[in-house]
Amino acid sequence: MSDLANVYQLFRSKFENYDFQYYYPPTYIRMLTESNDKIIFAFKEKHISNGNNYLNQIKTSPQNGSISDSLNLTGSPLKDDVGNVDDLQVKDPDVLVRKSWTADEETYGPLDTAEARSILQNFINLDCKVGRGDIWTLCSGTDGDGTVLLQLAVNSDANDHRQFVRGVVRSTGMQECSSVTMAHLIDIHRQRADGMKFGQKIHIRQWYNLQPYITVRLSWHTIGENASFALERNAHVRLSQRFPVDGGAFSRNSRAEYFWQQLQRLAMMKDKILDIRANRTSGYMSDDIGNEGLNEVNLDYVKQKVNNILSTFITVEPKNFDFQNIAGMIDQVRLRSLTDVMERLYDALTLCSNYDDLKAAIDYIFHLSTHSNIVNVPTTGTRFAQLILAMIQDRLAIPSLTPSEPYELLLECGFAKLMNDYRMIFAECGIYELEFDKLFQSQPTNTRKSRYASTAAAPKSLGKESTTSKSSLFQPLETKLNRLAQVHLLLEHLLSLADTVNIPSIYGRVCEVYLAQRPLSYSEVYNRDTDLLELDVNEFQLIELVKKQVPFGRRVSMSSSNMLQKVETVFLQYAQPILPDCFFPESRQEAEEEFPSKRDKYWCYEYDKIERL
Repeated sequence: MSDLANVYQLFRSKFENYDFQYYYPPTYIRMLTESNDKIIFAFKEKHISNGNNYLNQIKTSPQNGSISDSLNLTGSPLKDDVGNVDDLQVKDPDVLVRKSWTADEETYGPLDTAEARSILQNFINLDCKVGRGDIWTLCSGTDGDGTVLLQLAVNSDANDHRQFVRGVVRSTGMQECSSVTMAHLIDIHRQRADGMKFGQKIHIRQWYNLQPYITVRLSWHTIGENASFALERNAHVRLSQRFPVDGGAFSRNSRAEYFWQQLQRLAMMKDKILDIRANRTSGYMSDDIGNEGLNEVNLDYVKQKVNNILSTFITVEPKNFDFQNIAGMIDQVRLRSLTDVMERLYDALTLCSNYDDLKAAIDYIFHLSTHSNIVNVPTTGTRFAQLILAMIQDRLAIPSLTPSEPYELLLECGFAKLMNDYRMIFAECGIYELEFDKLFQSQPTNTRKSRYASTAAAPKSLGKESTTSKSSLFQPLETKLNRLAQVHLLLEHLLSLADTVNIPSIYGRVCEVYLAQRPLSYSEVYNRDTDLLELDVNEFQLIELVKKQVPFGRRVSMSSSNMLQKVETVFLQYAQPILPDCFFPESRQEAEEEFPSKRDKYWCYEYDKIERL
């Protein structure tokens, strides 16, 4: 755990010509060190245009007009500790690889290597008490060794004795994958650790692409001078899938598009409720919650449909699902015949094209419940169903709804229907049992009074008891929206995994890990472009899937030591440069001139860390 706040202030006061940041490390340092502790980072701030960046070839989804255009409900319930992936580069026509750095990191300009060394040495010479942590400087790579990063790890013991560990990262250019051998890496390390005892234990990590967005990382240890890159059967497997949400554009190519649109409809209704309560006219505007293409349906049609639902015996056979695959089950649930009265009423009421029609249709339902022979009695526990049932049982007069309540009643039914749809998909697939009560309770509760408390007052009439609740009977809306967005993106992840990996034994584990994460707030979810699923799996079939592939990335670490010091070397080979190439254009140009075809080539880096014992 780093503690360098005082050192950070010292750097800013002593070295005013440079920029410093005390924050989590850039992606390339995390890739080398596999640590996310805060660091002091020295650089020269640059302001560049993304338009000239070599990697700014973006593959985007077509923009078609639909309900999903009006909302950007995206997000990741998992922390993205690989960095943002806003840009996807076209490496080959059918293969996408992501940048190894974030857009913000393109503003970190390198220092001259001699300047960087001077800063670190001057700090060592200062007689000051220091904390614990790492200091890194970004270097230009123009020296003879191709130095791109320098590190100074500092530590103070209880007696204020200072200890330092030095690190240096060199860029060694581009090499053919086949030319990188374990024997060659061991030789390089032995030269750096001349006269030391070789540690024998070598840690290897290799990354493979199953498809543009699905990655398998294999990790294992090997021992001895004759070690190789041959895959170990007992390798630790980590599966990652970065799903390109792209502002909801994914839904137009998804089998689950219908459910995504239902979720967006609920978000719109929630916004309408807030607008109405804030006395904004936008809450009463039309044409944004109706079924697409059916906004021309008039109120009389809706009333007739409602009357049939409540007052006509209709034989509706329950759906017998036939599970073959996840995509097929999604289609079956989407096309199922609605048997629940409130689901059928919800389906009818969403045909209303404006607020006035919706309120009139609900009033009509209340009128039928009070004065007609209702044969299909609601059974679900929504507030809307309870009101209808109370009027059928002659316990309640027709209530007078507050302005926002028509949408509140409809919204609660919509939540219940969508939750039932998702629950049915997961259960019938045999993947996972969705327990929404637990999912909704797992988030911190807002102790303030609910903004969504009902303020309706039902007048007493003819001695009948008024039972319209003055407080909402449903959970806070944001919590439900967050969780349902998470469940939907989980479903999209499962669809993609079923198409590519097709190992059903991992699906339950995927659900457990994904839903165990606290979802982002709806506003955070709303603005993201990608969603990350990442988990450890114990599945040898994944190793078999990548056995014959060339890894797109590899990290190899080994160490040697004697009585005085220890030298650790990390070799990183990656299909793309790990540092922003806009600051190293000469290196990029030279490498591409030497290797005009980039297929099966690695950008190679060497990270030496020297510690005195």
